[in-house]
This record gives sequence, C-alpha cells and structure tokens, in this order.
Amino acid sequence: MSGEDKSNFDAEAFKEANPKVSVGWAASAMRSGDEKKIQLMKAKSDHLQEMWQERKDKVPVMNQFRDYLKESDNPYSFVVFLLNDSHDLHVHKTTTYSYAVCKEFCGWLFSSQCNVKNKNQVLTPEIKLDALSVTMRYHTVMFQLVLKIYELRHQGNGYMLPEIKRFLEKKKYNECALLAGHLGLQDHFTIDEIAVPLILQNKLNLLETYLRGNSGQQMLVVQFLDRMCEKGYNINNLVSSMSVPDVKMSHLQKKSISKLATRLAKLYEIPNDLIPNIVTARGLGALRFLLYKRYIENSMAAGSWEDMVENAVGDNETLQLELVEQLQWYNDAKSAAKWANFYKIPDEKLSHPVIEERKRLAEGPTSAPAAVGGEESWEDELMSVDGMDAYYYKLNLDPSSIQLVDTKEKYHECISRLSRPGLTIGVDSEWKPSFGNTTQRIALMQFATSDQIFLLDMITLHSLLHKSDWFLLANALFCNEEMIKLGYGFDSDLKMVVKTYPFLKEPLTHLKRTVDLEKLAAKVIDKAINLMPDTVGDSDDEGLEDKDSGVNVKFQAVEQRGLSELVRQCFGKPLNKGEQMSDWERRPLRNTQIQYAALDAFVLLEVYERLKETAKREKMEIDVEPPVTVKWSKDSKLDRMKAKAKNYRPPKSTFTPKPETTAYLGSEMEPGQFRVVVDSMLQGLGRQLRNCGVDVQILNYDEDHQKAVQAAMQENRIVLSSGTPYQTICSKIGAERCYNVDNTLPAKEQIVGVLQHFKVKVKKEDILSRCQVCNSDNFLQIPSKDVLRMSEKAENMKRSHGAPPRDSWDEHMLTTYQINSRNTSFVKTGVDIRIDTIPQKIFSIVDSFYICVKCGKIFWEGPHMASACEQFAHVLNL
Repeated sequence: MSGEDKSNFDAEAFKEANPKVSVGWAASAMRSGDEKKIQLMKAKSDHLQEMWQERKDKVPVMNQFRDYLKESDNPYSFVVFLLNDSHDLHVHKTTTYSYAVCKEFCGWLFSSQCNVKNKNQVLTPEIKLDALSVTMRYHTVMFQLVLKIYELRHQGNGYMLPEIKRFLEKKKYNECALLAGHLGLQDHFTIDEIAVPLILQNKLNLLETYLRGNSGQQMLVVQFLDRMCEKGYNINNLVSSMSVPDVKMSHLQKKSISKLATRLAKLYEIPNDLIPNIVTARGLGALRFLLYKRYIENSMAAGSWEDMVENAVGDNETLQLELVEQLQWYNDAKSAAKWANFYKIPDEKLSHPVIEERKRLAEGPTSAPAAVGGEESWEDELMSVDGMDAYYYKLNLDPSSIQLVDTKEKYHECISRLSRPGLTIGVDSEWKPSFGNTTQRIALMQFATSDQIFLLDMITLHSLLHKSDWFLLANALFCNEEMIKLGYGFDSDLKMVVKTYPFLKEPLTHLKRTVDLEKLAAKVIDKAINLMPDTVGDSDDEGLEDKDSGVNVKFQAVEQRGLSELVRQCFGKPLNKGEQMSDWERRPLRNTQIQYAALDAFVLLEVYERLKETAKREKMEIDVEPPVTVKWSKDSKLDRMKAKAKNYRPPKSTFTPKPETTAYLGSEMEPGQFRVVVDSMLQGLGRQLRNCGVDVQILNYDEDHQKAVQAAMQENRIVLSSGTPYQTICSKIGAERCYNVDNTLPAKEQIVGVLQHFKVKVKKEDILSRCQVCNSDNFLQIPSKDVLRMSEKAENMKRSHGAPPRDSWDEHMLTTYQINSRNTSFVKTGVDIRIDTIPQKIFSIVDSFYICVKCGKIFWEGPHMASACEQFAHVLNL
C-alpha cells in the first residue's frame, strides 16, 4: 500500500471485512505497517481461534501461538491485533481465548524463547495506548496482565489520561481508580473526582488501591474525612452536591466515617495536628472504653484509671467536657465535679447537679481526682483491704528483694548477677497502652530469680546507655545458653523491645534456652487432668463472699484468660491485673505498679516449677524447654499494610513461569555439582536429595522466602518451590533459577522429576555422601581404635572431673586430624565431636568412622547403607 493509499484508508470497507477489529486501531496499524502484514496477522488470528474452538487440549494452540510470536517482527503489536480480533474479548472470565493469549504472551516474554531485542523501538507509546484501550473495552479482567506486559506504568505516561477521563465522564469510578492508581496518575485528579465518590459508594478497598504510593493524595483524603468528623457536618449536603450514583448512606453515619478516618490516619501515619477531629473521635472512643473498664467491669485500679484518663483526655476541651458528662451519666456527680475542678471548667459549661456537687466539695489541691467517689468508694476499700489478699495470688518474696535499676552502674551490676550460669530467670515487660495518639515504647523490663527481682527503668536508662550496653543485655542474657529465660507470650515482649531498639533485632534472633510458658502450659494442660491435685472438688465459678458484709463479688471473664488464668489453674488464685493498663512511662512508679510488675516476672518461676512437676507426675514425654520461634521478628500486619500503602508495587501476575532452561540445563552432572535451596514446605524432598549427595539448603518453617532468594543469588543455587511462593520467587530472580515442584506428589516421586529435569546422575557412592544434619560433604575417616580411645578418654574425664596429662596419642590426634582429644573437638572450628552418640557395640563391628568436620556428627557404614541403596534404587536407575 502506497503512502497515498494509507492516507485514504477506507474505514467502512475494512469494518465490513473485519467486523471484530477496532477501526481506530486498524487505521493506526495501517500508519505503521502495510496491508499485507495486516492480512497475514488476520490469517494467523483466524487459525488460532479455529484451533481453540476445535481442540479441548489447548497446549498445541499455545505452542502454535509461540511459533507465531517468534516469527513476528513486533510481537507486542501482533498480540494487540489478536485481542482486537478475538471472538470472546467481551467475556468477563479468565478461561477465554483472549485471556489465554495474554497469559501465554507474558510467559513467552520471560522465557528463553523471547527474541525481542529492540524493545524500546517496538514497544511504542502508541502500542501501549492501543493495548490499554482494547484491554479496558469491556471489563478489567486482563488489565493487570497487560499492565505488566506492556509496561504501562512509567514516567511520562500522561498520554493515557484520556482513557481514564472517558470512564470518569460515565461515572465509572471503579475503572478510574484502577487505572489511575496502577498507572500512577492520581495527581492529575482532585479527590472530589475519584476518591470522594469511592467513599460515598463504600468502595474502600478500591480507595486504598487508588491511594497506594501517593502520600499527597493520602493526606488530602484523610483531611477530608477529618472534616466529615466535625460536629455539625451535613453529609446530605455533600451527597446532593456530588451527583454520585449508588451512594451507600448506611455507611456514611458518623460512627462509620470516624472509624474509617481513624484507620486511614493510622495507616498513612498522618500527624495529629493535621486531623483535630479524628484525634477527638479517637479520644472519645478511648474515654468510653476506660469508663466501661472502671464502672462496668471494675477491672482497673483507681490509680491506673486516673493515669489513663489523663492521657486520653489531655488538653482537649471537648474530651474534658465529655468526661464530666459521662461521669454524671454513670451517676457519679462527685467525681464529675472533681474532674471539672481539675480541668478548671467554668460553671456555665456544667450541668446543675455537677455545679451543686462542686459547691459541696471542700477546696483542695487540683491534682487528678479519685476515679470513683461517693457511694462507690466502699467497694474500692473492700477490694483493696479484704478482697485482694483473699482472692488474688500474692508475691512470695520480701519487697526488699525488689530493686529498681535506673543508673548505668546498677544496670551493669544487674547484668552481672543475672548472667551467672545455672540460673532460671522470669522475664516480663510493660509499656504504656496506646489509644492511637502516641507511639508505644518499652517502659519497664522485669527479671526475676528465686531470691531477687530487678526492674529495669527503660525510660530513664534510654538516655544513659549506649548501643554496646544494650547489646550486652541481648548477648549476656537472651542469647546465653547457660541459663533458662522464662516468659509468657514472649512474642509481644520481644516485638516491643525491637520496636524500641531496632538494632537488637539481629542478635535477638539467636535466642538460647528461652521458654514461652504459654506454649509449654498448653502442652501440659492438654494432657494433665488437674494442675492442683489437692483441689479437685473446688468450684471455679463461686464468687468471693465477704462473711461480714455478705457481699458476693463476681470477677470478670477478662481474669480467666492468659497468665492470670494459668496462675489460677496452678495455685488456685488468679493474678490481680488492675495495674495492667497503667501509664508505665510516668515516674515515679506507684507502689502498686512495682508490686504488679515484680509479681508478673516472679510468678513465672513458680509456674514453671509447677508445670515441670505436673509433667513428671503424669509421666509426660514433652520437652520442658521448648524453643521460642522467631515469628516475633517478622513485621506485623499493620507494618506490612503501612509499607504497602507507602510503596506502589505492580500487581502479582497470575502467570506461572515455566523453567524451560536454567543455568544447569545442558550435559549430565554429578549430585555434588547440583546446588539447590528448598522451600520449607518441601523439606521431605530436600532430605531425599541430600541423601543422594545433592548440595541442599533446606529452609526452616520460620524462614521466609527472601532467604531462598538470597541463597539463589549469592550462592548460585536453584530454588525448588511450589504454588504461590514459587510465583513470588520467580518474579524476583527469574524462572531460569526456579523449579516448580508438584506438591501433590510424595517426596519419592518429586525427587525423580527434579533429577530428571536437571539431568543429575546419582551413583551408588553418592548415597549418604553428605551429612544429613548440616549438608557438608567434608568428612574425616578415623580408625575405630582411635575413636574408641577418644570415647573412653571423654568418659574418664567426666568421672574424674579433670583432664589427665597430654600423651603421645593426644599429639597424634592433634597433628593427624586436627582434633583436640582432651575436649573432643576440632581445633580450628571448636566444633564438638558427638562422640557420645556411638553405641558401644559398634566399635567391635566397624573398622572406621566418618566424622563431619562442620557439625561433628559421626557416621559409619553398616546394614543401613544397603537399605539406603535399596530405598533409592529408583533414583540409581535413572
């Protein structure tokens, strides 16, 4: 077609001949190609669709499609043509021909078959816009695939704005938000154009997607919600002025908007001074919660309640008035008057009963008033004098044994005393509760031994200690295997320590002999009939009756949970948790706070002993020192949400790459040349491969997929994974470094697939050629007589509690094998040789032993070798 013919493109004739193809797109294509090319693409399109409709097996169709892609001088343009010409483009499903074309194209682009070399020249803005237009013509099912394939999000993509505005004119806010958000074009629109309509239609997930990665828009939206929380704001005026269809009025009530505003303000970390109405709404919620805890549950001590009310109310005049009004509603005008005096609220803002009560109050200091006055005070007195000791568990240690650590000298003395070998230490920590208006930090750490309790004043020490001092806490205590550390719900304590001191995260991942009693108790209680053998007939539901007053006091269900409930099960009385919600940052600490904190740590020692006694009495075969996992070190859900909100990430593709070729594919290789890292869900496969001599790193259950990515990149390993983790890893390191294992098969069949795919030939001598514990293939072969002598010497040293003089045999072991026979360890690495794992009868049967240089485990050849070869016969025959 000549240049003149191109300019005189007959749109009507083309439409008649190609009814499914967009005329606008065809005209654009004509400008950059010739008619013969269009006709050729049309013929290929017809052939593919005919094959798709005739064949149930779609693999040949996609193979043919890949062949066409290799032939095309511009695969990107070719695929846009195929989509335009597709018979099912309008169908809103992922099982269509058009979706399959997109998905296969994505796979081809990331495979070794892709022959696109001049991407910048073939993937032009015109083609990108065409791809976006055809994708969004009927629905959004293919949008995320096309976004990735055609690289639509980039600097200078404003030429796509007309596509978004086309949807905006039709008030299709879903499509607008999806496009603008993923294309990064939010700043071209006011919040009234897209964000506010999404709020009115209650499409909040879409709103967050739209705002992701754009802090400016996030700020504007939260400030708009803050205005909606203002007293007297008329939502009806907003709705009538916006002309937004399908408004969800039931979700636009004050309470719903306040919750949304509070959540997004926290998620986007908006400063409080920019959102005064949200801060007030948050404070109202906190205040109502505290009033409920004090007056309905009666579960907070007076001092704690006063502290928290002061913190929640602060200098906010609205909250001060609300507190006084709420106290009057709880029929406590006396306390209302005291708080009115404390905040110096003028009479004209108070109700008549509060004013009258204020007149009756004697003038006194305007310190924070007692939380409950008048008729309620007798109950406080009853519980503090008669009830507490009778009902709650007490500290079985003299108060003089409690030491507050608030200087550098006391801190180092404390660490020195606690790091003595053989100790068992109860550990707990406290921090100030947050109602969303402050950042939490650790305020107090408690360490209890059998005769002393140390309370570390973390607020004071924060300004006195350096990093090296805090590292001492981690290394000398938490990572020291010479003493046992006990906690309850350790995860939350460790998370708060690391939140306050992020540099301690790495050393604290190496915890040693740290026991979470919550998990240990679950195992013991699950098997034990009763933790208190002498109290079988006691009723848990009876309240405490004061015989003088006849008052029966019922305690709340909140006391029947956590450590308090475990203490009750062990000793018959719960802990008093009245000080739990205290202002732990306030100094000086009240005596009741000190007693509470000390008991929380010390009681862990008593509970641990009771659990061990129960396990021994019931003959339970359980580990009484179960290790603490490192789940605490992972980001919380809120942290992950905040990171996601700050940084836009392309959507995950539903495409699963095929590992057609890898760096390993080619000639046959020996198992020792094949290096892999195995996902935690495939540990069985990992062990089988290691037993066949393959160099295998196996992830633990508490290690995330990033560890596999690091191993692949730094150690040149292939990642073996499956399912969603496989897709995630592939997106980071490419399909050529991954293999998708069929996790529906047993490990015995999985290993065959892996070895065949990578052409690994396993021989008999490869079986059990690696250490099953540490993966090393470095072994020392030592005669049986030398290993026997080493074993006997180690046993004699245990009995005599001393080392005999060095003799010639010791020198022989040192010079020949680099082994210190006096402490049975390798000289260079200090690794202990596990000499005590050899049964005595084995010495007379085998001629030599194989000791793993890396971990010290000892192996020997025996009948198990023949069994192993038989077990892996199916692998040896590959």
